[in-house]
Amino acid sequence: MAALGKPASSAAKTAAPATKAPAQKAAPAAKAAAPAAKPPPAAASTPGEHIFIGSDDLNADPATTARTARDAVVLRNPIRGTGAELTLYDEGYLKVTALKKGNADAPFFLDLRFVDPVPKIERVLAMRWLTAAFGSGAFMALAAFLMRFDAFHTVAIWGLGAAAIATIGTLYVGVYLSHERIEFCTLHGRADVLRLVANVGSIKKFHAFVPMLCRAIEEAAERIGADTAAYLRAEMREHYRLRGNGVLGADECARGTGHILAQFDVQL
Repeated sequence: MAALGKPASSAAKTAAPATKAPAQKAAPAAKAAAPAAKPPPAAASTPGEHIFIGSDDLNADPATTARTARDAVVLRNPIRGTGAELTLYDEGYLKVTALKKGNADAPFFLDLRFVDPVPKIERVLAMRWLTAAFGSGAFMALAAFLMRFDAFHTVAIWGLGAAAIATIGTLYVGVYLSHERIEFCTLHGRADVLRLVANVGSIKKFHAFVPMLCRAIEEAAERIGADTAAYLRAEMREHYRLRGNGVLGADECARGTGHILAQFDVQL
């Protein structure tokens, strides 16, 4: 009977580890599952990685904000048959209505706070065409002189007519191509938002308007706050607004916003 008791005690000993084994295996599983229950750490954001361009107070609707008209000027270029009606507002806006051969396009507004007060001025002089016009005029004078002689009268008449046509044509092309172009760009995006082209006969009036517009831009810039990042975001939205109005093309808007994003890296 004692011999039968020993196997019973040994069986109990061997059975005890079997009951502890599942508990030992479950513990590591619980430990492994514990880290998964913790929320993942928030990713660290680098400065300038995401630029929020949500609503700021800098971008008001110009159609409702511009109320007090200060000056209104109509600039016409008779040689090209183009022009523009420009209205400055005390609230810091410029209303532009393009005129083409007597027809007015849909007006658009420029927020002068985002415009560079220093315009780009380019003067073009079509010397080849003007030189050709001078040469044709000299030939016309020679033909008129030869008409005094009977021997050259018939040839001189034909030469005079041809020289007159050539003189008028080359002179018109030379005057048409000789112009002064004045461009205003956005301050950081460098996108052209206003282009004025003046030829002979209209340059003086264009020159009188440009200083007036530059002063209005400088006055509008005084309303800009000290938050540079907010200003850059507002200028980006201004590019998108001008693209929606057809003032800027998609490519030019993309280049402009790219230049502004580069300014974020400089500021941050």
